[in-house]
Amino acid sequence: MPWIPIKSADKLLSSQILKLPEGKVLRVESFKGDRWFEVKRNGEEFEFSEHGYRNVVFKVKKEEVKETVKRIIEVEFPRSHQLRVSLSS
Repeated sequence: MPWIPIKSADKLLSSQILKLPEGKVLRVESFKGDRWFEVKRNGEEFEFSEHGYRNVVFKVKKEEVKETVKRIIEVEFPRSHQLRVSLSS
């Protein structure tokens, strides 16, 4: 899943994050690659790492994933039309 449209990004990313296996990292970045966030699963919690306008690391529960993804997209990618998505270990 290399490029996804920003309009449907929150739904697509939320479903991918909830299915994320332990030890894998989902990275979402802007076209230029200067702003990004990564998500890593730790049991029932998900660790989000933002890099761009805000440089923070925090954990959320399964129920908060969709809201968190939507908020991060609004903050980190306000003018983007597409996002690059990659999965690594």
